[in-house]
Amino acid sequence: MPRRPRLHIADYPHHIIQRGHNRAACFFAEEDYQAYLHWLGDGVQKTGIKN
Repeated sequence: MPRRPRLHIADYPHHIIQRGHNRAACFFAEEDYQAYLHWLGDGVQKTGIKN
């Protein structure tokens, strides 16, 4: 049975977790992790997200 859709409430903070399938590693090299952080930062700036 598929999981129920996530609840989305406008202007309410979401907790996001980055992990691989079956909790496997997502990044295997430091360069990959740094690239991800860079792209995440770009997305934060473009969308105006505040922490």
